[in-house]
Amino acid sequence: MKQGGLHMRRQSRRNTIALILAAICSAAGTVRGDSLWPKRNPQRAYLCQDSRARNVGDLVTIVVAEHSNVDNNEDKSMSKSTRSKVTADFEASSGGGLATQDSNAALDLSNSSGRDFNGKASYKDSRGFTDQITVSVVDVLPNGNMLLAGRRTLSIAGEQRNLIISGMVRPIDLGPDNKVNSRYVADLRTVYEGDGPSRQFVRQGWLGRAANKVWPF
Repeated sequence: MKQGGLHMRRQSRRNTIALILAAICSAAGTVRGDSLWPKRNPQRAYLCQDSRARNVGDLVTIVVAEHSNVDNNEDKSMSKSTRSKVTADFEASSGGGLATQDSNAALDLSNSSGRDFNGKASYKDSRGFTDQITVSVVDVLPNGNMLLAGRRTLSIAGEQRNLIISGMVRPIDLGPDNKVNSRYVADLRTVYEGDGPSRQFVRQGWLGRAANKVWPF
């Protein structure tokens, strides 16, 4: 009788342990290993992974540093001179039974002319434009080159400034921080527009602009 009761208690313990293990396994199957932390960004999950832009929608910062210097000097000098001279002598004699006639003629023509021209022109122009703007990749060509385009609008006290930029860049020219200098951007197109009271104030009137078109001097 005692042996039967002991056997039943052992069997009950086994069943309890089995149920506990089954519950633990069931709970472990539904718990995710990274559920306690926010989901990682796959581009930043590894320290050695290259995170440079390469797909449509990625961002690239263009450092605009454009400088143009024009220094043109032209010096021209021309000289021309002509000289001509014509000399002719004529002598004739006639005689007869009563009288003799002699005649002499001389022709001397000379001409000289000269012309000089000296001209000098000098033109200098120096301009610079520096800025920085972050644009997006709008297309990726089959060779990997990326087309960039972006626009920035700034409004302060009624003055509006628009910077529009586009171009094409090679992935190899991008820095590790996704920055590229404007001198490495092919087909670079930069437009800087402004509108506001100050622009309208310094702009020449319509009558003055019309007069400049027909003014001959």
